[in-house]
Formats: sequence, structure tokens, C-alpha cells
Amino acid sequence: MNEQAAAGWYPQGQDNERYWDGTAWTAQIRPSGGANMPKKAGAFSKLGGAVKNAVAEKLDAKAELVRRQDEDARVAGALVTSGVFGTSTVELYENGYVRVAERGEGSSATGAKDIDKKTPYEKLRSIKFTEAEQQSSGASSALESTVGPAVAKLIKGGRGLMKASAPGMAMAGIAHLSSNAARKTFLTIVTDKQIHTLTNQRSNSVGIKTSNKGHDDVGRALEIAGKAVLGVVEVDPRAFAAPVITVAPTPPPASQPAAVPALADRLRELANLHNEGILSDEEFAGAKAKLLGGL
Repeated sequence: MNEQAAAGWYPQGQDNERYWDGTAWTAQIRPSGGANMPKKAGAFSKLGGAVKNAVAEKLDAKAELVRRQDEDARVAGALVTSGVFGTSTVELYENGYVRVAERGEGSSATGAKDIDKKTPYEKLRSIKFTEAEQQSSGASSALESTVGPAVAKLIKGGRGLMKASAPGMAMAGIAHLSSNAARKTFLTIVTDKQIHTLTNQRSNSVGIKTSNKGHDDVGRALEIAGKAVLGVVEVDPRAFAAPVITVAPTPPPASQPAAVPALADRLRELANLHNEGILSDEEFAGAKAKLLGGL
């Protein structure tokens, strides 16, 4: 570059210009055409734009979700009651809505699942608590249904797939499982979206499902509250009992009129009156004739 050249921007190649300060080149570079010339979008600027769009869409989706949740909460109304049944949490709302936080079968968690903002509101259709089924009277069938054919076969003396080094402990464990199964209760909640079949069981520290009898009262209370918000009126079976017929006591017989004096008594009275001079002979004869004529 001619050292006599005036300071300014000069072409540098590759569509760039570099600033000459009058004596030497500086580190300042700009696109050809001056500072007002639009820059070409590079790969990084394009990527940044895509990220900004994705973030904006995510924020919009989150805002829409919050709006829908607020609207669902408004439609559902006030919370009536809530309770934990097994590993699930249930909330009932005054306008006939329910929210159920239910743990899946494969979950390793032992506690009940909490309801959060993501738990949807569902329109309640029906709710039913089912009491524990009675154990089968046959010991063999109880084992078959509780612990499976393989273990039942072992206890019966057959060659099963397991070898028990402590048969007494094995028997005690199977008896526990059988008893636990007999205490299993259900809470079935039908909504406009799905059917929730909940049990009063949860896994203990060693992964064995145990029935929590204390949750049965919760299940019964949730059923009563659910039917109340649905407007279902329980019918008292006593209302269909045979009506009680009240039989009025038989009134006492009407008093009988005084007995008519006998004919002899009347004649005696007439005779006394005649003897006392109250009746004359004619009056006495006439009264006597009349009395006898009435026979």
C-alpha cells in the first residue's frame, strides 16, 4: 500500500474492507460496501435464530398449558375431599370432577404418588369401593390363586422349581401372602377419560405387596363423597320393607239400654199404686189391661 494514501477503508479481498490509518493497516475489518451493508447470516446466527424460535414456542406452549389448567380448575370447582388409597392419591371436586395420581405397576416407589399441576382433571362418572373377598374354603385352591401353581405344587409335595431349605419359613411366607390377598380391596373410579382401578396395597421395603387395612376407611369415605358430588342418593333398603299396618283397637261395645222391667214387676207396681189409693179401680183395671195387651 502506498504510504502516501489517505487513511480510510480499502478492499482487502473476500468481500471485505480493511482500514488504512495513513501509515499502516489496522486490525479493523468490515464487509465491502461500508458499515450500512447488510451482513450475511452465518451458520451460528442461523442456529441462534432456530434456538430462539424453539424457546419462544416452548414458552408459548407452557403458557397455554397453565391457561388450560387454570380453566380446568375453575370448571371443577372447590375441593371437596382428598385421600390416599394404596399408592394413589385421589381428589374430588364439587362440580363432579376428580384427579387421580396413580403409580404404575412397575414403579419401585413405596409411597403414594402426589397430585401436582400436571395431574389432569377428569369428569367423574362413577366411583365404587369393593370390600375384600372372602378366602376360598379349600386350602389348595387358595394356594393356587395366591402364590401360583409352582409354589402350590411344592407345598403339596411335588417337585417344584424351587428347593426350600427351611420349609417352615416357606409355609409361613405363603400363609402371609394368602392372608394378605384376602385383605385386598379395590376402589374403581370411572371418568370420561379412563378407568382407574386402585387397590389398598403398596410394596414394602423388600418389594412384597401388603394390604393396608387402614386405607379401607378412606376408600369408603371417597365413595360416599364421590356419590355426593354426582348427586347419587343411596336408597335405604328399609324403604322397601313391608309397611307396618296399625290396627285400631276395637272400641268397647256400646252400653246396653237398661233391661225392660219384667211383666210381673210392672203388675206388682200397679197393684201397689192401687192399694195405696193412688190409682182408682178403673185406672188400675185400664193400666193392667193395657199392659197385658202389649204382650
